[in-house]
Amino acid sequence: MLALTLGFSWRDGAAPADPAGFTAGFTAGYDASGDVTGHYLGSGVPFGTAAEPDTAPPPARVPTARPVQLLIPNLDVHRAVELVRANGAGVLNLPVNSWNAGWYTGSPVPGAPGDAVIEGHAGYPGQPMIFGRLRMLRPGDHIVVVLADGSRQLFLVDSMTTVPVGSAPAGMAEPYGPPRLTLITCTGYFDQDSYSYARRLVLSARYAGAA
Repeated sequence: MLALTLGFSWRDGAAPADPAGFTAGFTAGYDASGDVTGHYLGSGVPFGTAAEPDTAPPPARVPTARPVQLLIPNLDVHRAVELVRANGAGVLNLPVNSWNAGWYTGSPVPGAPGDAVIEGHAGYPGQPMIFGRLRMLRPGDHIVVVLADGSRQLFLVDSMTTVPVGSAPAGMAEPYGPPRLTLITCTGYFDQDSYSYARRLVLSARYAGAA
């Protein structure tokens, strides 16, 4: 199981020289390939008799292209998505551009099986950045992730929760199960001295197919 522990040590707003995101314990990435079940003639079909055509729709293509843009219509968010990885200590770096979102490359591509994780800055109190108004979303609101191949993956907001620094909901970034999306940012008490927040806001969204 891929276990993630949120351990944001970065200061929200302008990223520090050595930005950190959340501490992650890594396992191997997911395998997007699926087994193919062969068709055969059962014993009840006489030899030489044509089988009925398979009318089932073809399986949906599993997305593999990287995310390049995040759209949240109800918040007027339309920002680029950068790739963010972990350093040698297992700490996730922040996007180079603080106004962009960051897709954790150790999580699935949005729309593929498992939990895709995208992070973003909340900003300062009274000065929201890309995810500064995330808590205003309601169940059913749309989130669209545009992939590099031009496809659009639609997610619907399910729920939100907050967690203390150093913890994470079960299943975050898991490479299996139904496609889903997690957005994470800072929230809670803001320390004016350290410019850091006490908690993390975690938004969960379910996959609704290609937009």
